[in-house]
Amino acid sequence: MSDRTRDAIVTAVIGLAALVILRLVLGVVFDHYVDRVAARRPPDYAARLRTRLAVLRKVIIAFVLVIVVWSVLEVFPATEQLARTLLASGAFIALVIGVAFSVPLGNIGAGILLGLSQPVRIGDRISVGDVTGTAEEITLIYTVVRTDEGRTAFVPNSQMVTSTVVNRSLEDPRRAVSVRLPVAITASVDHARRVLLDTVGEVGEAHLEGASVLVADVGERTTWLTVGGFAPPGSPVERVAAELRERGLAALAGEGLLPQ
Repeated sequence: MSDRTRDAIVTAVIGLAALVILRLVLGVVFDHYVDRVAARRPPDYAARLRTRLAVLRKVIIAFVLVIVVWSVLEVFPATEQLARTLLASGAFIALVIGVAFSVPLGNIGAGILLGLSQPVRIGDRISVGDVTGTAEEITLIYTVVRTDEGRTAFVPNSQMVTSTVVNRSLEDPRRAVSVRLPVAITASVDHARRVLLDTVGEVGEAHLEGASVLVADVGERTTWLTVGGFAPPGSPVERVAAELRERGLAALAGEGLLPQ
């Protein structure tokens, strides 16, 4: 193993260790700061601050990672000369900006814009496209959304910036609940709708508002209906959906409307 290769390995190990330590330190410091602010500020302000600091931490980590990679490349003569030439000419800065706002890596730039403009904050319930749920994390590439059905959706940040995003936490914090139920293809949809609407008004401790029954799909032997509504804020969506599904199936079975 040559001396340059050994130096490159040592530089990479030290740099990665520094990245891990930096990430842990920033996480502890930022979380402690948010907790202190949340104790004397409204929850809305704390949510905005938490989102901004989360994105800032990822930007810092990404910047330090670039420095580490740059330092490793400078160990070797061929890449060292290339690095100095790019840096001196300003081509490196132009390259970074171009990469950050290109497609698909333009998600990085979009993630920074989300952190600054904050149409969505961590903990908000949002709807973007066909996805409705709670924003759990905003990374530099995508936004992690926990849907009301209990699934995890990864929405590209570019879509969060260019698409219409509905922030339900600002004016409508209710939890959307929906399930799909089968009905025999020969059964009356109107009859099935009446049966289900009579059933889903009260589900456990939750009162569903705006309940609706829509035809979602039609197969050879089955008509699939989507039953949905809005539960009060803080309702356990997964448990409400499970009970809604059980009650709906029982009601349809009682009327002989399920597929055979």
